[in-house]
Amino acid sequence: METCLFVGIDTHKDSNTAAVMDSYFNTVDIITFSNRYGGFDKFMEKLSNIAGKKSIIFGLEDSQGLGFYLADYLIQKGFRLLDVNPIYTDRARKATIHRDKSDEGDAILIAKALIRERNKLSPVKIDKASIQIREMVRYRQMLVEESTRLKNRLHNLIFSQYMGIANIFSDPFSKAALAFFLKYPDPHLLIGVSEESLANLLKAHSRGRYGIDKAKSILNLLPLSMDKSLSGTRAYIIESHIKRFISLKSEMDSVNEKIKELVEKSCYFSLTSIPGIDTVTAAKIISQVIDIKRFRSASKLAKFAGIAPREKSSGRKKRHEKSKYGKKFLRSTIFYMALFHIGRTRTGKDKNSISRAYYLKKISEGKTKKEAITCLSRRLVDLIFAVMRDRSIYNFSKSKFLSEHTNILDTVAS
Repeated sequence: METCLFVGIDTHKDSNTAAVMDSYFNTVDIITFSNRYGGFDKFMEKLSNIAGKKSIIFGLEDSQGLGFYLADYLIQKGFRLLDVNPIYTDRARKATIHRDKSDEGDAILIAKALIRERNKLSPVKIDKASIQIREMVRYRQMLVEESTRLKNRLHNLIFSQYMGIANIFSDPFSKAALAFFLKYPDPHLLIGVSEESLANLLKAHSRGRYGIDKAKSILNLLPLSMDKSLSGTRAYIIESHIKRFISLKSEMDSVNEKIKELVEKSCYFSLTSIPGIDTVTAAKIISQVIDIKRFRSASKLAKFAGIAPREKSSGRKKRHEKSKYGKKFLRSTIFYMALFHIGRTRTGKDKNSISRAYYLKKISEGKTKKEAITCLSRRLVDLIFAVMRDRSIYNFSKSKFLSEHTNILDTVAS
């Protein structure tokens, strides 16, 4: 231990701060360097002069984000680099009196966590395929959030503009509804429109679901007494929102295709053999897990996701409570997967009879519905871990999956 230095690095967009410590938690030096390859070289030159013949162990919190290029640089140089969980530094900061936060302080906390927890920390691995998936998933999530905000604004405008007509469509964002509101953003434009003309528009965009009856229902709400100047302003905004929303939907379809291509090339493509996991859900899981070898067991993965309950016992009292830590995005992905498993089709058939039976069993044991779903989520983590670890198919009886993707699976296996 005496012949080793520990370097905790706090990464940022423009610069990084490194705290160099010995095994006795003494700070040897604080080095700030630019987050560029030239800065990396200068940093290593200075660090080499400090270390001499001592070995160096590095610790990074954000090795897959802002610290990606530095992590890749250090790995190529042959250094030992460990991934420090931010929870360790957060706990250490809360244990101090003042709880100050600075780049230097964060680097020191990372270095101390590196010394204390190094036997528990996983080596940093740069999996560029998983990083590609993660960045595409993030971009898709951004589009989803933007689309949701746009839908909320559009819904309010349509209700104010059309009032009763807005409720004529069960889904105001269906193709038929969007086509209608795009052509008639101002309700005054409907004056003089024939039932047949409106019915043809609705039929063309609803595969025949809507027709003359729907057209009559809309036209029967006329005439309107709304001021034309006000409705004209709203019409312009509605038209602009709809065009942007349609563009977002088109972009989303393109992104989903890109994600599908990336997942099919991934070694974890067999995740899609699990019921309730399509290529987008698989991409969300891969983007968070990155490398399943980081986790020694399914329990470790469950803790990482924040699904495993944490123990809070005292004396003879033994109890557990919901964890406040973990990857929220991964936890929510598995949660919605569990909801799919316990669901039923329109005909009343179970989507997954085994999962639903387990869910009902937990409820019969006295657990609430939310607790039962958490228990099922934990079991699904076991399934996800096994499939990712073994690169195996969940259900070999799924002949359709095998027949469609045999070539891809053979490529992944090799």
